Amino acid sequence: MKIPGSIKNAGTLLTGNVVGQGIAFLSYLLLSRLFTPEDFGLYNIFSGYLEVLIILSTCKYEMSIVVAHNDLRASQVARMALRLNLIVSLALLAVTGVLTVAAPTALPIPILMVWLIPLIVFLNGTSRVYSSLGVRSGRFRAIAGADVSGSLSGTVLKLLAGFLAPMVQWLHTYGLPIGTVLGLFVRNTWLRLRSAVLLKSHPRRPSRASLLAAARHHRHYPLYVMPKEFLSSLSANLPFIWLALYFDNATIGLFSLALVFLQRPMLMVANAMESSFYSESAQRQREGLPLLHRLSRMTGCLAAVAVPVAVAGFFWAEPIFTFLLGDQWVGTGFYVRCLLPWLVVRLLANSLAFVANLFETQHVDFWMQVVLLALRVAALGVGIALKDFRLAILLFCAVSTAVQLVQLAWYLWQLRRYDRELINEN
Repeated sequence: MKIPGSIKNAGTLLTGNVVGQGIAFLSYLLLSRLFTPEDFGLYNIFSGYLEVLIILSTCKYEMSIVVAHNDLRASQVARMALRLNLIVSLALLAVTGVLTVAAPTALPIPILMVWLIPLIVFLNGTSRVYSSLGVRSGRFRAIAGADVSGSLSGTVLKLLAGFLAPMVQWLHTYGLPIGTVLGLFVRNTWLRLRSAVLLKSHPRRPSRASLLAAARHHRHYPLYVMPKEFLSSLSANLPFIWLALYFDNATIGLFSLALVFLQRPMLMVANAMESSFYSESAQRQREGLPLLHRLSRMTGCLAAVAVPVAVAGFFWAEPIFTFLLGDQWVGTGFYVRCLLPWLVVRLLANSLAFVANLFETQHVDFWMQVVLLALRVAALGVGIALKDFRLAILLFCAVSTAVQLVQLAWYLWQLRRYDRELINEN
């Protein structure tokens, strides 16, 4: 029996993600004993700001590389995204310089962490462009290799920093973010060497007119996808950005490690599925072929695996996490139980997130993120007003689950409508 290409590609990406993220995941069994909840809390506050700013670096033009109607246009969009990434990163560097001089004591994180932000934004942006080029040209093994090498190098440095932290005190604060920089640098270099072949076969300096034409043609991405992703990232990281102003780093650290342990495998699967099915679905759409059956079947398979695992985790969260992480992480189980329903629904919705790009309905996705952000602000506001961190997280997860259920249903409805239109045309 011949295995469909999309399954092979997803398997290749998933293998790279499993190995790469598995290395990082298992390292937390040691890192949780080498670093304190306060260290993890500060690192995740830093990561929260990063994940929001990263969205701006390429204006999300890299997402249009996969669906560009020919390789020349794909290369033009890629070069435009790389230039935008450089401009945004330099602008952030300038802002960083101003902030560290004008208001160093008002910064929510240490100054050195602030200086790392422009560098990480730049590395992340270029990695996303090269990864999209790899998906476009079918270089899934290169992407998988980048995931493994980046994760391994970053993890090794974090562990080394953890072991040296008792002798070099500043490593408690900066060891985790420096490891992140190294991992991104290695991943970026690997992708640049292995998956940017498409760029070499087209002009290195495309004309300004061709870049502007590409920008206009794919304008939905900066107009709708970037704001949507920005709002999505902002609202997802609100617990680290907003709650950090009212609660201590140790409390945030307990929640952050629960989120890391659950979110890593979820994103690992969802990103692999989305990357592979985005490419195949775009091709099927160009050929006028139906989409719903294949995609809904895969979503059903994901649910059949994820739901039983989540149910088991819900009842055994506290003893499992205390055993794995150590006694200083007692209390993590509560946050695990809050997060599990939301992350299962998020897994299913994220695997189909490209549907809005296929049908150019990004504006609806954007307004869904506006609603989600408003509900999350209200949820966390209740917790802050009552000075109850656990209540804030519980409400945050509840509204997130509800909105992403609606989002999942909307993706499936669009696929059903597309298939019906194909039948009517034929």
